[in-house]
Amino acid sequence: MKKGVFITVLLLSTFIYAQKNKVYTFGKVSTQEKDLKIYKKDSTANAVFLFENGETVFKDTPTRILINTKYYAKIKIFNKEGVAYATVEIPIYQNKQVSERVKNIKAVTHNGFQTTYLKKENIFTEKINENWSLVKFTMPNIKEQSIIEYEYTLESPFKFTFKGWPFQADIPKIYSRFHALIPGNYVYNRTLVGPQKLSVNKSGIKKDCFGISGYSQQADCEEVTYVMEDIPAFIEEDYMTSRKNYMSNLKFELSEFIGFDGINQRFTKRWKDVDKEFRTEKSIGRQLRKIDYIEKRIPKDLFAGDNQLAKAQKVYNFIKNHFTWNKEIRLFEDVTVKSAFDKKVGNSTEINIALINALNAVGIKAEIVLLSTRKNGLPTKQHPVITGFNYSIAHVKINEKEYLLDATDKLQPFGMIPYRALNGYGRVMDFKKGSYWIDIKAPKNNQVRVTLNLKINDERNFEGLLHKSYSGYRALSKRKSLKNVSEEKYLDDIESTDDKLTINSYKNTNLNTIEKPFTELFDVTIENEDDLNTTIQKTGENTGSILILNPFITSRITKNPFQLKERSYPVDFGYPRTFQYTLLLKIPEQYKVKSLPDNVAFKLPNGGGVYFFNIEEKNNQINMISRYVINRAYFVPQEYPYLKEFYNQIIKTQNSLITLEKI
Repeated sequence: MKKGVFITVLLLSTFIYAQKNKVYTFGKVSTQEKDLKIYKKDSTANAVFLFENGETVFKDTPTRILINTKYYAKIKIFNKEGVAYATVEIPIYQNKQVSERVKNIKAVTHNGFQTTYLKKENIFTEKINENWSLVKFTMPNIKEQSIIEYEYTLESPFKFTFKGWPFQADIPKIYSRFHALIPGNYVYNRTLVGPQKLSVNKSGIKKDCFGISGYSQQADCEEVTYVMEDIPAFIEEDYMTSRKNYMSNLKFELSEFIGFDGINQRFTKRWKDVDKEFRTEKSIGRQLRKIDYIEKRIPKDLFAGDNQLAKAQKVYNFIKNHFTWNKEIRLFEDVTVKSAFDKKVGNSTEINIALINALNAVGIKAEIVLLSTRKNGLPTKQHPVITGFNYSIAHVKINEKEYLLDATDKLQPFGMIPYRALNGYGRVMDFKKGSYWIDIKAPKNNQVRVTLNLKINDERNFEGLLHKSYSGYRALSKRKSLKNVSEEKYLDDIESTDDKLTINSYKNTNLNTIEKPFTELFDVTIENEDDLNTTIQKTGENTGSILILNPFITSRITKNPFQLKERSYPVDFGYPRTFQYTLLLKIPEQYKVKSLPDNVAFKLPNGGGVYFFNIEEKNNQINMISRYVINRAYFVPQEYPYLKEFYNQIIKTQNSLITLEKI
């Protein structure tokens, strides 16, 4: 008991220590930090930031103005899993002219009274692509209960996208502070992303703090301090878009620059101004004017007919089959529609602008939609930030119905865009009437239907037919999985994931007829699970045989995808979905039904979804149907408990048992 009290006091004192110490001394570790065994506010944490600090200043050099950020972190590692946080990766950005630079790296590992410093030869730089590299190092002599400190300065010439501050991480932070001196010449829009609140949000003016060579005049600086305390770890879970949308962080974007020469440059514009610029922009506006070029090169039969929808579908199929996507996502660079059309190979925007031009050529008004992929984060709606977009698709309106189109995938039907593009909203660039926002919504017909028609053989195993039908995004996903492997490998993979299943024969339909549902038919034998499905009960001298089985012989949900106590970010399925499971089980001769599970039905609030389970005996056969529907793609955090319980109840229902008794 005394030991427990001692640990609690220790945790509290460490927390108070972090709060009171607004500055740090590199290499100094307190007794409280050394003795800390767990982080009380998250006892599952493998490590914790004891202290984190950033200091940003603008620095004049002979060639350019740089933004220097001195970063410091002190982390306590609790266990073996926490050792991963002893490897540090610092991303640096470069373009063809200039690059960021990391300098003055200093790092030390504390194990009790022993200290081990990082050696320079253990610092490496790894190139990721033409724009990004990683400066990497691993802390020396790492053990459980080690404390690590590291410090470096990031020097950046990119003043437009001032990096800001990432308050939240994969492990909790006790205290995180960001302090900056921003010259009055530079005016930044700033946005606090995520649910966590600032404990300190302070700003003031520091006189004459910044100057440049050749000018005697000094600029005042805005001095800002932002602090968060007790920041929980960000835990990723299924069905979410980019973590950048939800992790608590502070973003800066340059809106205005006032030069010492009096020239004022405004970077935050109205959409009206952006629309005007886009009309002549090289990679978008100019490429959208290649209608005549495309018109002369597409088949003449695409112009025939008065049915606008049928005509749009023909144009879409032509462009989709004409091009091969090179797997590159481009938006504002390397977009040349003429060259891509001639080569029949293009990046995402080249293909979709060619589609837009072809549709306009045959008399169907089509416009480009700028959006951000699920991995890239959501663009802001507060003001035009073009760098928030990284993808484009086509938008058409036919007979008062709107369609979103993307021709990069040959297996994708008309009216469907890739899963990567199902991300909130996009901006339709209407250069005549003005651009506007639209919601990116997926079609609702995304279903999987599984039907089992079985009997129980003499070995008490199941045998019969398994039929599966897929539509919408579920069909697209299944077709892709089959296109990438041989049929033999595909069937082997199914059997290897379920060692109770043997596939005796297989065939599918509509593999290449993508407008129709894709179907599969298996002749199967499914081994009965002896430990659960079959038991022999003995009563006195007479032996009575009872057969117990779970009707969810395949496709059972065994794990809830939602495990968090609470979720601070929304659930985003991408698209609505339906799953239906039907069982037709012939009752063996000499057996009768002793008991069946209860029928069940329940639903999510606000029309979010529904589940029902119905089972009956009819004509010596058990007929069962289980169906769950997720009606919406997007659920706010407040709806998370309902979704979690929804899946809990489905799992509970799918653990129900049928009891058959020998006559």
